[in-house]
Amino acid sequence: MADRSLDEEGLARLAELLNESSDWPLEYLFKFIVPADKIDEVKVLFPAGSVALRQSRTGKYQSVSATLSMPNSDAVLAIYRQAALISGLMAL
Repeated sequence: MADRSLDEEGLARLAELLNESSDWPLEYLFKFIVPADKIDEVKVLFPAGSVALRQSRTGKYQSVSATLSMPNSDAVLAIYRQAALISGLMAL
């Protein structure tokens, strides 16, 4: 099942919120839940050392948190668009 928050409609709403309420650049926290076998696909979206991982109790999923200095909302949306290509990923 696709994550609706990462479809173009969801990303358009996010862009609107980011542009209305944010002064750029800023520190942005990305949070995802991803199947454990897809974790390497998520890690490549972020610089080395910026990702914090936490495995689920069953080991099937991992939560991913990464805080990055982002220059503008377009940079944030670019990462979400790349993340949307990862099967089973959910944005929080």
